[in-house]
Amino acid sequence: MISRNSWSRYRNGFDSLWWVLVLIAIIVFGVGYSPTPSDGRDEAMPADKSQFVGNWTKITRSECSQLYPDTLHFQERGLYSGQKDQPGTFTQWDVGTFEIVGDEQVRISLANDAIVSYEFSILNDLLMFTDSQGCKFEYRRAS
Repeated sequence: MISRNSWSRYRNGFDSLWWVLVLIAIIVFGVGYSPTPSDGRDEAMPADKSQFVGNWTKITRSECSQLYPDTLHFQERGLYSGQKDQPGTFTQWDVGTFEIVGDEQVRISLANDAIVSYEFSILNDLLMFTDSQGCKFEYRRAS
């Protein structure tokens, strides 16, 4: 017969072995663990900010594009500044932050501190935006 002390040592060893086996099963089979919630869709990784960095000059002169600055300067740290050609003229994008949230989506803080999403695309030295009203306007990278 097993003495009480021997049984305690045996039982503690069995408990340890059981937990090791459980951990191995979790590692091998994954047990459906997901570190972040997912709705089943693949999320696009945000694009690199470096494609925005630099100076840009607006080349679109449509009525709807008048809200936006004539020149833009984007910084690597996610900051931007915009100016109109005529000093003192209001621009929707004066100074603030920008964050690329997808391959074709950027969030920009406005003069009133609201943060608004815009569609964008970059082709060579052209940066094209579309706002929520459907206004399309383009900038060319300045030398």
